[in-house]
Amino acid sequence: MMPLKNLLYLLQLEEYDLKRFSNWLKNNPGCVVLEKKKRIDWTLKAHVLFALANIFNIFTFGNRLLAIKISSRFLSPVDNLAKRFLVFLAAIKINQTKNLTIIGITGSYGKTTTKDTISHVLIHKYKTLKTEGNYNTLLGIVKTILRNLRKNHEIFVCEMAAYQTKDIEVISKLIKPKIGIITAIGPMHLERFGSQENIFKTKLELIESLPSDGIGFLPKKLESQFVKYFHNFNNESKKIAKVEYFLSKEDLLIKIGKVFDVGEKEVLGYLKTAPQTPHRQEILKTSSGITIIDDTYNSNPIGFLSALEMLKNTPAQRRILVTPGMIELGIEQFELNKEAAQSAAKIADYVIVVGETNKKALGEGLKEVYGNDYISKVYEVIDLESAKSKLSELAILNSTILLENDLPDHYF
Repeated sequence: MMPLKNLLYLLQLEEYDLKRFSNWLKNNPGCVVLEKKKRIDWTLKAHVLFALANIFNIFTFGNRLLAIKISSRFLSPVDNLAKRFLVFLAAIKINQTKNLTIIGITGSYGKTTTKDTISHVLIHKYKTLKTEGNYNTLLGIVKTILRNLRKNHEIFVCEMAAYQTKDIEVISKLIKPKIGIITAIGPMHLERFGSQENIFKTKLELIESLPSDGIGFLPKKLESQFVKYFHNFNNESKKIAKVEYFLSKEDLLIKIGKVFDVGEKEVLGYLKTAPQTPHRQEILKTSSGITIIDDTYNSNPIGFLSALEMLKNTPAQRRILVTPGMIELGIEQFELNKEAAQSAAKIADYVIVVGETNKKALGEGLKEVYGNDYISKVYEVIDLESAKSKLSELAILNSTILLENDLPDHYF
């Protein structure tokens, strides 16, 4: 059994979800989660939980797993009360901020880049606040509000994440967005949601939360699904906000600009100067003449293909893909990784498969395209450090390397 500190790290990686924590231990017997890529975030909650676990470890006669579970359940009521209090304080602060227009952004992917770009466009004309980094859960948004929201802010661009139904509804009740944007809907976190239908319903909670004078923005390809979903909606109980559809990121930004009296030329001009969002198809140039496409924040089927297209269109003497594949795709994970690998083999000269999680699925897809060249073109490594070592052998002048996804420490 892992030491208490390692068990705490695993619990934190699973966002203190005891069910997922227990399932991980069941599916990975004898494995130990080490702090390689990240370290324990020693928040007050982590400190208290670790202290309690050490105490309960004595009474459980050294059963560390039982001790960490008892500690988590023991702390849960206090933790929930503290969260509710923080949400209450955040709600008061939002209500006291007059003339604040809130833009809520959710979707299976593209949330952060959309948030950053919209903020970059609007900040030239309005006092604008945005959620920082990946502070997109209820508690993360609360922290942004309590720490950074000021009375003179005019716009709050809020990224909203969801892992289960009602997550977006709960966040919406706090921030009360007037504008809602759904960037895309796909199988991201399908493992948690259980079905594509649940994902779709959860994302649309944002549109349902908008006031009657609000406005929602959805991708054009979702129009038929959206209309069908609300076909039997009882309009007498609540009027659905106006909804517009966009064809591209540029189209969305122009529409948002129109809402806030920012002209199309201005929007497109600001778009050219928008900084890259770190680890989301971020282009990096090395001193040795190598181009790196850093897409390591996460991965999904559409995003994977988009990054591969970028790899294809980047001039290069040699194209190399480094990936552990995609996760949390439920029963579709194997097939989706296999399909992504098939697409990758048509573009990349070499592929480095990282870890065991999706090795079989990626391998099958690559073999189908590479055929007899598989042995010379595909390398399997145990971790990112080994991948870097292999890259030093494969990369030549004017190579382009796509780093697609990077999994947390509890994926092997």
